This record gives sequence, structure tokens and C-alpha cells, in this order.
Amino acid sequence: MAILPLRSVPTPHWLVSSAWIEHGPFAFWIVDALRPRLTVELGSYAGYSFCCFCEQIKRSGIDGRAIAIDTWQGDEHGGFYGDKIFDRLATYTAKRYPGMAELKRMTFADALHSVADKSVDLLHVDGRHFYDDVVEDFTAWVPKLSDRAVVLFHDTQVRERGFGVHRFWAELAGQYPHFEFPHCNGLGVLGFGSTLPPVVKSLFEQTADAALTAETCAAFAAAGRKISRSYELRRALTSPKHLRNLARDAIFGSRG
Repeated sequence: MAILPLRSVPTPHWLVSSAWIEHGPFAFWIVDALRPRLTVELGSYAGYSFCCFCEQIKRSGIDGRAIAIDTWQGDEHGGFYGDKIFDRLATYTAKRYPGMAELKRMTFADALHSVADKSVDLLHVDGRHFYDDVVEDFTAWVPKLSDRAVVLFHDTQVRERGFGVHRFWAELAGQYPHFEFPHCNGLGVLGFGSTLPPVVKSLFEQTADAALTAETCAAFAAAGRKISRSYELRRALTSPKHLRNLARDAIFGSRG
């Protein structure tokens, strides 16, 4: 039997444009299953994935904290931008997740000293996507990982613009328990810790069964599409042009 998302998949409270948008259901699931005491995200941009983690920490009543680390200046892959994105996210998280969510506007390396060794239960690596950068980010943060840590890598399916996550993911998958969702640019889930909760272990055990793996991937992908459709509809309500595009796609089929 496939591991399904939650009994009901809520629409994320912070619903913004994101290449991560259809992984929202898994963010809810992994937080609920792992119950992380400390979640750290390396690379947050508009904060969609970070706020999914925070929202489920809040909903599940977990005694945990979440830290987002980013310069909020941009990079070669995502483009460069001003202060507006950081200011919006900071205002939102301070109001909705007071005392739980923290934004550190600095480099990943500069933030290392402020996080205790062996304290991070959930690490999301989503910074610059060149191979050397991903290797450096993961290696530098390994001492911070707890004995029940899970590490997420986004863009494991992207093989253009110099992205190297897929190469490093292939190396790690040969060393640790793992699971990969191919939809929405790919999300790799790495079982780093040696004392993972049984329900999290059961996810990794599914990789031995191709049919079960496909069923679980399909379930999370379907739940993710509901969120992306919800986002598209919200945009349509505020953009006549976007509403026309949705209607065209519904009649003629999407060209994207």
C-alpha cells in the first residue's frame, strides 16, 4: 500500500509562485512523520517551501523551530532581485509563526556558527544548483545533522543550465536510504540519520518495490497538482489575462 500524503491535503497558507509548489503535500507529510525539532532551509527565495514546513509544525503542535537561510539577493539560476521579496516574507512569518520561524539573511557558511552541531532534524538544500555548490552546502552542514536527520534536495531531475544536483543525488543515493519524487523538477529525500522514525523508514523501504514507488509518487504528484491548480485559480481571480489563458488551455490544451 502506498504511503499517502495527509488524510486531507490543505492548501498552503503562503501560496506564492514557486518551482517547489507541487511538493507542498510532501512537506506536510515529512514534518508530520518526522516531527523535527529543528528544520533548516538553505535557499528560500519567496519562502513557499519554508512556510509549508512552518505551517505543518504549527498544525501538528510540534515543539520545533525553523530557520531559513538566504541572502535574498538571487543567483545565476533564479535571477537577482531587490528587498521586496525578503520584506514580504519577513512580515508574514513574524506574524503567523512568531517564536518559531527565523530568517537569517546571510550566506550558508556564515550561518553555520549559529546552529549547534547534531541539532538539525530536517535540512532542505535548495541554494545555487551547480554541482560544486550542492556538494559544498551538504558537506558543510553534515556536522549539524542529528541522528534522525532527513535531507531534501530539490531539482534532482533538472539537467540543463549547468544544474548539478542530479549528479550529486546519484552519488548520495548509492550511500544512504533514499526516495525520489520525479515531478515538479524532482525532489530527493535522503535518510541520513541512523535512528529514523519507523514511518519515515517505511518510505525508503519502498524503493525496493517499483510498483509501490510509482504508486506513492503518483499519489503525491496528484495532491501537488491540486495545490498548483488552486494557485492558478487564485491568480485568475486577480488577473483577467491569466483567466483567459486558463480558459484557452482548458479548450486547446496547455502548451507548457
